[in-house]
Amino acid sequence: MDICWLDTDNRREASIFYRRYLPYARLGRKERVGVLYLQSEPGERLIVAAVRLRPIGTLTLLTGMLVHPDYRERGLAHQMLSSLMNTLETNRTFLFSLPELTDFYQQHQFVQTEDVPNDIWQLFLKYRGQGKELVLMKFNGAIKR
Repeated sequence: MDICWLDTDNRREASIFYRRYLPYARLGRKERVGVLYLQSEPGERLIVAAVRLRPIGTLTLLTGMLVHPDYRERGLAHQMLSSLMNTLETNRTFLFSLPELTDFYQQHQFVQTEDVPNDIWQLFLKYRGQGKELVLMKFNGAIKR
C-alpha cells in the first residue's frame, strides 16, 4: 500500500474520515493530505489511514496522522511513515507527539528537540498552552537503525 496524495479539490472523503475519528482536525488548503486506501469491494475503497504535511514557511509540520480504529495494530502507521521517508527533510520536518508515541516516532528517525526555528517553537507553545501535553520532535534522516 502506498500513500495516495490528494489534490485540494478531492478531499471530501478525507475530511469525512478526519471529522469522524479526529473531530478537532481541520484540513488546510495548503496542506498536503496523504491517505492509505483499502480496496473493500471491487470499485469501492476505504481510507484506513491518513497524514497531513502542513507548510510552516519553508518548514513542514507532520500532523494529523491517524489510523482507522478498526485497522490499528496492523503496522499501517509504520508503513505510512516508511512511505514518507523520501518526502521528509532532515532538520526541516517537525511534529508534536503525544508522550506515549515518542518511541514510535523515534523508530522512524525523529528525535526530541527544543532547538527549532521560531515559527515552529511558537506554534508548539500555542498548542501546549491549550493544555496539551506534547513532545517536540524533528526528523533527523541521518540516524541509522
